[in-house]
Amino acid sequence: MFNRTQLSIAVSAALTIALVGTVTDAMAQTTQQLDRVEVTGSSIKRIGAETALPVQTITREEIQRSGASNVEQLMQTISANLSVGSITSSSSSGSTTLGISSISLRGLTSQRTLVLINGRRITPYGYGFTNDSVSVDVNSIPLAAIDRVEILKDGASAIYGSDAIAGVVNFILRRDYQGAEATAEYGAARQGSGSIARASATFGLGDLAKDRFNAFAVVSYQKEKALFGRDRDFAASGINVDNFNDTSSGNTFPANFVPVDGSFGSRNPSFPACPGPYAIRSPLFDQIGSQGCRFDPSPILALFPEAERYGIFTSGRFDLTPNVQLFAEASFYRNEQNTRIQPTPISDQFTIPLNNPLAGQYPYSSFVGGAPLPPGEVSGIPYSTIVLTSASPFYPTAFVQQQTGGATPDLLIRWRSSALGDRDTTDTSEATRLVLGARGTFLSNWDYDTALLYSRSEVKQTVNDGFVRLTQVMPLLNSGQINFFGPQTPAAQAALNATKFFGDALKTETSLLSLSGTMSTQLGRLPGGPLGLALGAEGRREAYKLDPALVLQQGDLTGYGGNFFPVDRDRNVYAVFAEVAAPILRNLELSAAVRYDDYEGVGSSTNPKVGVRFQPIQQVLLRASAGKGFRAPSLLDLFAPRTTGVTIPGLNDPIRCPITGSALDCVTQFPITNGGNSALVPEESRNVNVGIVLEPVNNVSLSVDYFNIKVEEFITTNIPAPVILSDLTRYGSLVTRGAPTTFGGATIPGPIIDIDQTNINLGSAYIAGIDVDLRAATPMTVYGRLGFSLNGTYFSKYDVENPDGSFANQLDTASAVGGVTPRWRHYAAVTWTYGPVALTFAQQYQKSYYDLPGTFEFVSPDPVPLRKVGAYEIYNLQGVYTGIRNLTVTLGARNLFDKDPPYTNAGGQTSFQAGYDPLYADPRGRFLYARLGYKFF
Repeated sequence: MFNRTQLSIAVSAALTIALVGTVTDAMAQTTQQLDRVEVTGSSIKRIGAETALPVQTITREEIQRSGASNVEQLMQTISANLSVGSITSSSSSGSTTLGISSISLRGLTSQRTLVLINGRRITPYGYGFTNDSVSVDVNSIPLAAIDRVEILKDGASAIYGSDAIAGVVNFILRRDYQGAEATAEYGAARQGSGSIARASATFGLGDLAKDRFNAFAVVSYQKEKALFGRDRDFAASGINVDNFNDTSSGNTFPANFVPVDGSFGSRNPSFPACPGPYAIRSPLFDQIGSQGCRFDPSPILALFPEAERYGIFTSGRFDLTPNVQLFAEASFYRNEQNTRIQPTPISDQFTIPLNNPLAGQYPYSSFVGGAPLPPGEVSGIPYSTIVLTSASPFYPTAFVQQQTGGATPDLLIRWRSSALGDRDTTDTSEATRLVLGARGTFLSNWDYDTALLYSRSEVKQTVNDGFVRLTQVMPLLNSGQINFFGPQTPAAQAALNATKFFGDALKTETSLLSLSGTMSTQLGRLPGGPLGLALGAEGRREAYKLDPALVLQQGDLTGYGGNFFPVDRDRNVYAVFAEVAAPILRNLELSAAVRYDDYEGVGSSTNPKVGVRFQPIQQVLLRASAGKGFRAPSLLDLFAPRTTGVTIPGLNDPIRCPITGSALDCVTQFPITNGGNSALVPEESRNVNVGIVLEPVNNVSLSVDYFNIKVEEFITTNIPAPVILSDLTRYGSLVTRGAPTTFGGATIPGPIIDIDQTNINLGSAYIAGIDVDLRAATPMTVYGRLGFSLNGTYFSKYDVENPDGSFANQLDTASAVGGVTPRWRHYAAVTWTYGPVALTFAQQYQKSYYDLPGTFEFVSPDPVPLRKVGAYEIYNLQGVYTGIRNLTVTLGARNLFDKDPPYTNAGGQTSFQAGYDPLYADPRGRFLYARLGYKFF
């Protein structure tokens, strides 16, 4: 229950608004019909829709013309939504995102972007593995139910929440619909790959004006087929010689090995043939004299997972009296994604969590630097080590003796567990949402709106194949009965299969219980019009629960890179706010708002916002706003348990790799520590916007808005390991090394045994730029009408503070966590309508940027200049025909000219998908689709 002392103001205000309004209106039975609208960013209803705040609106018609199959694709058309800090459904390949798709306005991540449905919050997805208990899965909102989307690009909203530092995305769902309609759509890319089939049915009845009620329902279903790296040439390999980039793995099959006595380096008995499908030769490794084989996961990796989505959204409104309306919303949505990636690597290059029962059992469990531990000693950092002795019938005796001149030392095996099958998981999420409320007027001139909201998200990941228990498989792998260089005997294969884990690996639950209310009125008249006042209050309870299986808590499950502990946390939050709109003159309006938030266990903050709207002439509108924001650390920011894991593959130790050339130091993965930090302090922000809106002639509108955001005490879930390793001068304090070792007679720093990836308050971030929104349409002529729209964003500054106090420019540079903040990106569309025909031609554009360095640039005899990633530029075409009664026929093509995504080294370094960046580029290529819609009545 809510803490009464803390939440009394919020709850009392909300209940008072509801009860007083209902009772008063039931007695009055009078009403005044006002032609006023609510605008995202304000609680005050007004005749004019433009406010001092920049709001971009995507209408239902524009949604349909975009050709988007889900909300994730629709959000790609928003220039202010960046790939940096966002998560796509394809991110689940090789990363435990549990299938979430999120929005990152201004590149400030989905944790600083507030997502609403009909102006009210949604419970977070709660995928947990990156300490995120805030982000919302936008693909749980069916396209068929959306009437429009309003994007408030001015952050730090005093109305919806001071935590909206980057802005607000408000999905306004359909209502007041009467009739019945059905829509079916099918689309596919080359040779039918990556197909999407979806269908929806909409039903509504009741006229509020006549019947006093309206009920509405949308049912939707969608099926998406997987797309694999082998299906696209540009994504079929993680090795690019021209760009010195190789993200392949040394854990392969037939296996590589090194002797524990250090008598020779990494070898593979099948070299140089390296028979596939799990072993290949790498030209870049050949340049450094490697005699081992490599494994490239790209061909068998799912670029897009197979997915099935279905759900229902319902709403109803009932006019209890002329001045009292009761309303309700209920929805249920289920997403199921199946992801298949490469078999798990098992070797001494991967850590075992300290609480694993195997920790310290093997004398070579911490083999680093070329020497085993002394007899009887174990390491504080255990590894999943496979030791093959000459007693095994599968020991490559002849090959090893050729290397040593006769000795047969124990071997450390670097094995790709092909005998255990590809890793296969299914992520299932269920989102439930219920809203009950009342709105109306009381005391003749007070409007009120109050609601009780309950929203819940349940997510689970189920292991279907390819994962095994370390405690069961490691003794078997060290028994000498497993063939790491060829096919298994039936008995060995049966023993391996017996170590597999099947079932639910983890579950997460998030919930949000909220009681909120607003009321607004006109206090009197000023020279420019009525003085508006709005008051509001909210009390809510946030809860998050992570329930991993016992084997995952122990880090005993291969393929997860570490262990995960249960989390069960909740907290109370309450807020009150007020807003005033004062039309000082007919063409000048001042506005002000203030919000007070209190987060249990974190603290409270009061944040103001002011705005001005000046319209000197009818064709020109000037606007400006300034405000402060406050984002409390999330439950997982604070309380996520400390766990161990590994980095992404393909990283180098910048100190040891150029000296040793060892697979333990070069193009490998390093141990990391993840987790929360209870000492985190809240983020604070300052947001400034200044803009102009021009309407020189009818049907032409241009808005240009300057934005400036400063975020202090910036909370980051981690500094990416590639960033840390690329600049040890700044980030060296986050790297822990073992004892120094000897190489070539010289003592060198010890190997990396941990990289700190826990949450920290990093410092400050400064962001500035300009949003442009242009809309134009010609008058209707005998040749039809042309319409044009463009939304673009230009960044002039994006500087993030480093731990040493310096600042790094993030613009036009590939991010080490994936994605990019391009200086310019836009979405433009031209539509021609003529009678029952409408044709739309659209362009999605993102400028070029500088790439991440290749993993093998150290082999180049000359300095390697920064390479540029080409611009991402695709064109879409859609045609709509409505010439048959009640029938709408749509044909379209996304990426009409079948252009491949631009190559980037980030592919394979920041994600398992190679050759391109999956956070912004669609690997499907040309995607053709057809849609039929029919209205029954």
